[in-house]
Amino acid sequence: MFSLFKTASKSQSRSILLPRQFFALIIIIIAISLVSRPNISLFEMENVAEKRGTALSINAYASESIPPPKMKVYNNIEDFPNIESSGPNRINGIGGLMEFNNVCLTKHISGTELEGVIHFHPDHVDLLENRERCKHRSSPLNHHIMFATNVSDYSYCMDQLKSNEYQHIPSHVDVVHFYEEPVISLNFNLNIGHSLFDYLLIYLPHWHIYRREENFPFSGVISHVMHNCLDDANKFWFCEILRAITAFGEHAQQLRPEPNNTTLYCYKSLYLIHIAMWQRMYTSFLTEQVFDDFRDVLNEEFNLTRKRDYYSVHSTAHKLKRLLLYSHAPSGRRVWLDMNEQVDKYKHHPKYQDKVYFQIVDDFGSFSTAEQASLFNSADAILMSHGAQMANSIFAVDGILFVEMGCQVPVFLGEPAYVALLRGRYTNVTKCESDNHDLMCLVCEGDAKYDDYNNFTMTDVSFQTTLDYIIAELTQMQ
Repeated sequence: MFSLFKTASKSQSRSILLPRQFFALIIIIIAISLVSRPNISLFEMENVAEKRGTALSINAYASESIPPPKMKVYNNIEDFPNIESSGPNRINGIGGLMEFNNVCLTKHISGTELEGVIHFHPDHVDLLENRERCKHRSSPLNHHIMFATNVSDYSYCMDQLKSNEYQHIPSHVDVVHFYEEPVISLNFNLNIGHSLFDYLLIYLPHWHIYRREENFPFSGVISHVMHNCLDDANKFWFCEILRAITAFGEHAQQLRPEPNNTTLYCYKSLYLIHIAMWQRMYTSFLTEQVFDDFRDVLNEEFNLTRKRDYYSVHSTAHKLKRLLLYSHAPSGRRVWLDMNEQVDKYKHHPKYQDKVYFQIVDDFGSFSTAEQASLFNSADAILMSHGAQMANSIFAVDGILFVEMGCQVPVFLGEPAYVALLRGRYTNVTKCESDNHDLMCLVCEGDAKYDDYNNFTMTDVSFQTTLDYIIAELTQMQ
């Protein structure tokens, strides 16, 4: 033991000694108090890390050496200056990504990816006579457009509408946050198939340009769909893809909206992606070079076994063909009801046992993004019901064969321009058109008007015909 205090003699003054052990104890007490504080803020944590001389990573897109986008807070909306809006302006001369200036962004009450853009025209006093000025209007950008002379006018106009006439939040504004540096809106659909085809494929040509020039313009990323998408801890499929390719550059920081519905977020420079079925627009800008570079980055980031051009350097002519199958059962719709039964019946059949390796997935949702990537990457052919899991096609090797099933199959994966980017081949198996169920077709259940979602089965002959087709296609490729 040691004494923290030493009492001097009567002729001496009383003094306090601080041995090295005491300094150590004090440091430990301070550290424990910092860690155990329940309400320590992220800002305080950053300061603690800085004082300790260590880096504290917030997310993959932000570091303490990079300041957050400049923002002005107006607690009284009357103090917010009048601004004149402009845009949309085409970016990089290729469309798909648009820039707006001096606008505000709202979120839809449905909580979906739909957003609203408020245009301000302070000199157009005739707007004040139009009660409909702040009501949402459809826009080619798949955002709702609203008009007002200024923020106060927007808030007043929304207050005058009936509750069933406004569909955006905030419907009443108390506070304005104005960002002075470029921000991009991350407003994707939570269906991973749509997030790929309706958002990312449109943005990829711009990503390719910014990456090549090492000049991403974004200081911030705002999302009303998922506020923490760019955090490393977020395991949502689409978010992991974005982080893997550093979609918005290394310096763009996530902006985290306050958890209230009376704060309006406004931007000097706001980038929006044209959310639309990609195959109908901008396909000429998504070139093989852009898509190859994208897939090569994913291949490296997810440490996949087979490179994108695997077949150009490897021969698999004498190997088992790996066939990946999925019934879509977890969704309860578009379910291949007898998939397991058919596979069990034919996997040891003399005709197929030396040619096909059947790999069944029961539930893609139970696999991580990396595991899903590996499954598609290792497959020579894909035989499964139409569904969001097909977004994993981006991990497949060149030359992949897709056989997509459904009583009716929407055009996404089968879009010729997309199949060409994969250098793949595609066919679909749909509802039998007659009572002859021995063709390569499906026997569908339920009312025909619900064929987009109806479950189905296959006859033995139809399943064998499908397998024969797959083997013939793979053999021809070799």
